[in-house]
Amino acid sequence: MIEYKRAELDSLAVHYIGNKGNGEEASFSKQLFKCKEEFVKETLVNFFLTPFKTDIYYQFGKSDAIKINDVHSYVSEVFDNRELFFNHSLKIAQHLYDQSNHPKLKGGEFYMAYFKDLTVDGELCDAIGIFKSENKETYLKVFQHLDEFEIETENGININKLDKGCLIFNTEREQGYKISVVDNSHRIAEAALYWTEDFLNLKMREERFYHTQQMLNTATSFCKEVLTEENNVERPDQMLVMNRSLNYFKEKDKFNIKEFENEVMAAPELVSAFREYKEQYNADNHLTDIEEFDISQTAVKKNQKFLKSVVKLDKNFHIYVHGRHDFIKKGFDEERGMNFYTLYYNKEE
Repeated sequence: MIEYKRAELDSLAVHYIGNKGNGEEASFSKQLFKCKEEFVKETLVNFFLTPFKTDIYYQFGKSDAIKINDVHSYVSEVFDNRELFFNHSLKIAQHLYDQSNHPKLKGGEFYMAYFKDLTVDGELCDAIGIFKSENKETYLKVFQHLDEFEIETENGININKLDKGCLIFNTEREQGYKISVVDNSHRIAEAALYWTEDFLNLKMREERFYHTQQMLNTATSFCKEVLTEENNVERPDQMLVMNRSLNYFKEKDKFNIKEFENEVMAAPELVSAFREYKEQYNADNHLTDIEEFDISQTAVKKNQKFLKSVVKLDKNFHIYVHGRHDFIKKGFDEERGMNFYTLYYNKEE
């Protein structure tokens, strides 16, 4: 968890980064931003920090031997010597500009901030924030002039919508720092890795969010690839296992592989099939086999849409299976030449 009640915005540099691939330019300021009003400073702190609320953390990946001057090395030098802050903000902004080659990427303001006294998972530390605002919105400015009201329009940044950002906490340096990321403008599939990988060179930390997401992916893939009609498993039975998987993660605080197998897979032959599938899945995806970990509800919420217990029948009907798969039977109507389901229930709501 990230807390910023005591946070102080100590230094801020502002530049502009255009789309290099489209021939746009970058504009660099010549000095640190000087905040003249306390209200503006408080607004900036809220704009930069309020979007960071999840338990998803990243760390810097290993740099290539040739690529020494990256965000990782610049940030480390700033933490060691604060006098390098502005100079290195120019280098990091240039680095971002050099990565801005995709034709659909938007130009925008670049901010680099130094914060004192942020708290991450109970630890008080400094942090460097790197942000980019890309989208402008139209605002109405209403003011009174003598006995009449006048209305003007202005384009500006919505202070409740940070487009891109990262907070690099000065902790766990040897592991590549603890880093939180925001990217609300990553819907362009071809440019989705622009912020986290091309620019920042980050990888997800192997903590509870990572482990929860990987195990949910394993369970989902097992249901969709193994529990199929080709393997003589009816859709309601597949939905039952998917429903049990989701409920397990929703209801538990900690994951235990043996408990998961007993409660979700239940039948010995299903447990055996899941173990075999998980071993191959981990090998194919270069995953470490983790048998116990704390469950991240953030990961559960992000992934539960992939575990929906829904049987889709042509384009006419959807059957949501929440439990009691023995109350749904599949059959075939010889006369119509069509499949059918029979549902048993006590009352209609």
